[in-house]
Amino acid sequence: MAKILMDIVSVDEKIDVRETLYFEKVKDLLELTTKDHFELLNLNTLMCLSTIKGMLDEQKIYFAEMMRSMVLADEYIDPKEASSFYDVCDFIQIYGVGLNAE
Repeated sequence: MAKILMDIVSVDEKIDVRETLYFEKVKDLLELTTKDHFELLNLNTLMCLSTIKGMLDEQKIYFAEMMRSMVLADEYIDPKEASSFYDVCDFIQIYGVGLNAE
């Protein structure tokens, strides 16, 4: 999950401090170490997406909400981040989670 979040936040090639702070919260939640963080860079995105696709719907919805929070962290919906968000939701077959700020 963290790999996909990293990919989404970096798709616009601008990482805002608020996105970094949110990702740090995710790392704490997932109990990732600094070493884990750097190992994420070597993971295959498609393999990660395939793993997420196999999760329960409740888990996928939770992940989609995490993605939404990451995209909205800087209070700006970048078109590239939005496109990636919806592509991932489509691939993992989760619908109904959008980027509207709630």
